[in-house]
Amino acid sequence: MVSHIKWAGAAMVGAAALAAVGCGGSDKTSSASDAGSANAVKVAIVQPYSGDSAYYGEYADQAFKLAMEELGSTPGGHAITFVRGDSKCVPTAAVQAGNQVLAQSPVAVMAPACSGDTLALKPLLKARNVSACSINLHPEITEANGKIVRAAPSDAFTNELFAKYIADKGVKKIGILHDTSGYGQGNVDTLVSSLEKNGVKVAVNATYDFADTDYSGQIVKLKKAKVDAAYFEGYDLAAGNLVKQAKQLQLDVPYYANTNAGNDTAEKAAGKSLDGVLFATAFLADSSDATRKFTATWQQKFNQAPNSDSVDLYQCAVVILKAIEATGKNATGATVGEQMAKVSAPGVTVGTMAFDASGDLNDPPVLIGTWKDGKAVLVDRLSGAE
Repeated sequence: MVSHIKWAGAAMVGAAALAAVGCGGSDKTSSASDAGSANAVKVAIVQPYSGDSAYYGEYADQAFKLAMEELGSTPGGHAITFVRGDSKCVPTAAVQAGNQVLAQSPVAVMAPACSGDTLALKPLLKARNVSACSINLHPEITEANGKIVRAAPSDAFTNELFAKYIADKGVKKIGILHDTSGYGQGNVDTLVSSLEKNGVKVAVNATYDFADTDYSGQIVKLKKAKVDAAYFEGYDLAAGNLVKQAKQLQLDVPYYANTNAGNDTAEKAAGKSLDGVLFATAFLADSSDATRKFTATWQQKFNQAPNSDSVDLYQCAVVILKAIEATGKNATGATVGEQMAKVSAPGVTVGTMAFDASGDLNDPPVLIGTWKDGKAVLVDRLSGAE
């Protein structure tokens, strides 16, 4: 279980102190040294800070720490106070956490890493006229004239390319196993549609509950259907364990997986079982000069390698800070939201981040990766320039 915060205690972020985070869904506030000034603004971070997905809260704090050291701790002259809510990767908890932090009138929100949490928060953001930056992959996170920009490619974009890639590998009959979360359902819906367009039959489309740890019954269904490939979807720990159990049950077909299979947390769960599994992702540490540079910086700073989630959260931190800076002295939820929609900011995976009318990245990268000897490596690039 990954439930501890590796970077805890009031670590300094430029002039802003990111306070240690507690559990139980209560918001935590950390103040800049001059947070009482007229130019002080609040930024909300709503993430899982407890439970198996608590590493997302850790990544979010680290993302702002690094971004503020690089870009400055007082964008546009505004001292930043962070208010936090523990979404727990549970939509009802996310709504509670959202209400708590939005009551403190933040000018922007870093949305939860779990798609179902952010989908549950969308009505609150609209009601409060506050915008958020998200790393979620569910297609319905963003919309025309919405309140959310996304620092990662959506599953709709990724799976259109990934499905063709799978079909081009000669797959004719595939079995799918996914969780019933908002992310899991959205991911698979777009994948199934794209697979069928490319002539791949989905022989089994089985589900499991988010809290499950035994997937043997569903895996046996794939074996009985005599599929010639399998696709496993899950958050990091589940993705790793799905692959591990499938190999233990001798499901001897090529394995494909969602982006979480490329994270170290998944590899720690699966070990060498992940070797050879092909996954689609926007980030691999050794895929470009920019990713290599960022990886070295993050590793040195936090004594751990970055992954697609920590990278995207960092990109969200950059977007929020740049938007606050662009508003000048008039930083409100409305003005910062306007600037987030039209921001042009440096990114790790896309060169310069900019968003289309729906809040999605222009020219997002889609990479195919696999694991080899404990390292995630690039296999192919389906979109985005190096």
